[in-house]
Amino acid sequence: MEDRKFVQPLLLIIVFLIAGAAFTGVVQDSITPSYIQIDDECFNDGVDNDGNGYLDLIEEEDCRFWPYSNGNGESFTPSNSYDINENYQPYYDLTVDYVRDFVGKQCGGNLAGCIGTNFQNEVQFYCFFSDNIMLLPFDNIFDKFFNVWHNTMINDGSFNTFNSVCNTIGQAPTVLPAIEYQASSPIAENAEGSGMGK
Repeated sequence: MEDRKFVQPLLLIIVFLIAGAAFTGVVQDSITPSYIQIDDECFNDGVDNDGNGYLDLIEEEDCRFWPYSNGNGESFTPSNSYDINENYQPYYDLTVDYVRDFVGKQCGGNLAGCIGTNFQNEVQFYCFFSDNIMLLPFDNIFDKFFNVWHNTMINDGSFNTFNSVCNTIGQAPTVLPAIEYQASSPIAENAEGSGMGK
């Protein structure tokens, strides 16, 4: 008879433990992983931080060589000063954030405000930006980053993603896809724009 007194409280404890474990799993799965992102000196601040006449990711070779915030920004970052095994935002995703930030700061947050261009969507502008505004196109940067400058790093898919977006035969996407994580939101379409810009 006394054995039955413990059965009901024991069952309640087991149910609470199972429910707690289930909720803990849900909470952990919904947390966005932490990524090392672009250094402030490289992220469209419009300041020549190292005094060499080049600005940000667009012009600064040292930003292209190591754009991440655990480096030296516009100053050269020696290879022995960072851990290649950290959780880095994919380089392509970093450039998407950069271009969207550029549109926000330089074009009033919309494609129609980008003087000299008249694109319908962010993919068209991103590809134009790579070829016409960057000192070195993004695909060239990605190729050098993983195959020349840091050939011990695991290729994060940036080069292939860029090609699937900008060098597509047929219908290209209208919104820039993410490899893993982008801190920015897509730019609204410009209905008055044209597919070829201008």
